[in-house]
Formats: sequence, structure tokens, C-alpha cells
Amino acid sequence: MLNNKKPRVAWCVRSAVLMTVSLLFPSTSLHAAQSLTLLTWEEYLSEAVIERWQAETGVEIQQIFFDSGDKRDEILAKPDHQIDIALTELISSSRFGARKLLEPIEQARLPALRHVARRWRDSCGRYAVPYLWGTLGIAYRSDRIEQAPRSWADLLKPARPDEPHIVMMEDHEDILASPLILLGHSINTSDLDQLKAAFELLRSQSEAVLTYEYVITALRSQRHLDRADMALAYSGDQQVLNAVEGVHGEPWRYVVPEEGTLLWVDCLSVPSNSPNQALAYRFLDFLNRPEIAALNAEDLGVATPNASARALLPEDVRADATIYPPEAVLARSQVYEERPLEGTQTRRRIISALINAHDAR
Repeated sequence: MLNNKKPRVAWCVRSAVLMTVSLLFPSTSLHAAQSLTLLTWEEYLSEAVIERWQAETGVEIQQIFFDSGDKRDEILAKPDHQIDIALTELISSSRFGARKLLEPIEQARLPALRHVARRWRDSCGRYAVPYLWGTLGIAYRSDRIEQAPRSWADLLKPARPDEPHIVMMEDHEDILASPLILLGHSINTSDLDQLKAAFELLRSQSEAVLTYEYVITALRSQRHLDRADMALAYSGDQQVLNAVEGVHGEPWRYVVPEEGTLLWVDCLSVPSNSPNQALAYRFLDFLNRPEIAALNAEDLGVATPNASARALLPEDVRADATIYPPEAVLARSQVYEERPLEGTQTRRRIISALINAHDAR
């Protein structure tokens, strides 16, 4: 999910012991050298799951990481991207599907999808299947901030407005969700006055912003470790941030502000030009096997939409409110809805203006 720098698109080939596929699956035409290419967030697929898949099939998993939905969309729009599976959500999958760049999902080819409730399947639409879900909130360093944030105002109207210490994100959808919620508006609004008011909140906050990178990317670069103490983040990010910093006591924590939040659902789609569609379906079904979905969710610290997998999780994970928020939080949450392309373009212009002004200082 970068300011005015070139997109940070990193190739990462995961290594594992490859088995001879002909011995395991003599009726298949797979070869040990075959691979699947995933377009996804960084640190968003369990290493243990990758190893299980590669040991079972002999097929390597190759990942391309993006730092924002906009960067992801740029890649998917290219005719020669060679992506086999892409992490999407309802808006992007519907638009790319309508352009025939994504395949309509044939649910009959995914028997393990029966473990996922219709609510979650509907949240991904016709061209994707549910992967993980969670909330948008505030990650913060509990050892540097005296009082835990409770409101979106703590992030958007910081107590230290002239001191750069906050990490935001470039994503034109999610960065606007917090000011819109604080102002009492729908996150799906296309009203220009409401979007302008949200922009003004972000603009007034900008002097306190270190960078508009995804917080995991920003801190992994080692450039802001000594100053970053608050960030716009997703549920589960705090675990990665603690691992990135390697500090004692896991100081990074996560909270959903009292005004409510975005309830996001990440999905997986199969591009129409993928040469490995049969293998992509096989991997999607593999991910929805309850024991695999549970392993992935527990390792990542993110909520699974797979009901059978959730039942396999340890009690302390199922009871963790930062992963599976209580109904009171869900009741205050909003979800994205499909909207005219013009509304999305307006949002992109707003965020581009915000970031360009920040970088010009």
C-alpha cells in the first residue's frame, strides 16, 4: 500500500523444501519449477502456510508487495503483469471485473468455501473470495504516549501539532475514512463539501506527519523508528510493528476509536490473464481449509471469515478484542460500498494534493 517516490514493489521468493510432484500427485501435470505469483500486502501470508503448500504441491509461492490500493491498481491495470492471485476488496474487484481483468469466481470449484458464511462472501462480490477481515484504528507506542488514544481526534488533532511523530498512509480510501467518521459523515460519501472538510482536517494534521507510507513499510525502512509513536493502522499491524522494532515488552498497541471505524474485508481475485488459473483455484481452496485458515489467521494475528477455522483457534486468540472486536464496536463500524468512478477519482486528487503539499515543505 509513498510520497512522490517510485512505488516500492518488492519481489520476494519464499524458500522451502520442494518435493517431487509426480510422486505426490502422479495424475497432475504440475512441475516442481512451477510457481504462483501473489500480489499482496507485506507480511500478509503465514510462512508456515507457504511451507505447507509448497511441501504438499511442490509449487513455489512468489510474492509482489504493494503499499497502497492505488499501487495495487496500477499493477493490475497493466496488461502484462503476470499476477496469478491478487489481494483486492469489493470496490476494486468489481471495477476490474467489469473491465474483464478479473475472472468471475466459480464457487463450485472451491469446496472449502462452504466454511465461509454468505455475509463474508457477499462482502467480496462476484470477482473475489474473502481472505481476512478487521478494523481500521490507531496504533501507538504505549511507552511514549502517556494516555492511550480514544478518539480519531487524538490522531487528526494531535497534542503536538508541530512535531512530526505520526505515520499515515497514501491509500485514498482508508486515509479519508478517519476524518469522515470524526466529522460524522459516511465513509462512502461523494459529497464534495464533506470530502473537502475531511481534506482540511488532514491538511491541518500534516505538520505532525512523518510520512504517508503504510506504517509497516515506513518502520521497516528504519527511517522513523526513533520518532514514530502513533499511526493510522489496521488491526494486527501492532504485532508486526513490535516484531519490526524488536523492543522489549511489545510497546506498540492498537485501539479502535470511540466514534467508530471502517470494517474492512480483504479478498482474493484471479486475474483473467493468469496462465495458472487452475492452480490459483487450488491455492484458494487450500487457504480455506479450516486448519490452514486457522494457522494463517493465528500467525498473522488477523481475523478469519472462516467459521470452522475460528473454532480451531486458541481461546485467547478468539477472545482478543483487537482481532475479533465486540458487537458494540461492529455496530459502530462502516463498510465500503460500490460508488461511481468519479467519486474515487475525486478522492485520489484530494490525497495527491495533500501528499504533494507535504513533500514540498
